[in-house]
Amino acid sequence: MTFRQRPGPDDSSSGQRPGSDRALSGPVQGFDLDEELTLLRGEKEWQEGRRNSITLRKGGDLSVVLLAMKAGDSLGEHSAPGPISLIIREGRIRFAAEGETVEAGPERVLTCDAGVRHSVEAVSDAVCILTVASGHVQHRGTP
Repeated sequence: MTFRQRPGPDDSSSGQRPGSDRALSGPVQGFDLDEELTLLRGEKEWQEGRRNSITLRKGGDLSVVLLAMKAGDSLGEHSAPGPISLIIREGRIRFAAEGETVEAGPERVLTCDAGVRHSVEAVSDAVCILTVASGHVQHRGTP
């Protein structure tokens, strides 16, 4: 099992943060979400009142992102290339899609099909785990 080592500021050219020797994907990975969240909240973005996130996994047709949002912050309407799930760990969010709005709190899971336009607003400081699948499932050992 691969455990994530905390990198530094974003390095957009490699998709990793400088100082990180961890792979963004692998056959099995594990992450200490409490540790990751403590580190996210210690970074400049959060301290200055902005949302902050870290991509925990990206590859094998799956992305997993830990997202910390300040109350009142929002992700404007957008869509994802694959189906998504949004797991709320802390706080409350408002999720709007297809003319429906859902307010959700801790331990709630919301899902959305690929291409569906949606938005997310933090009703209070909130922490979510976002997963995005590509929709192209490929099993190990198959072309």
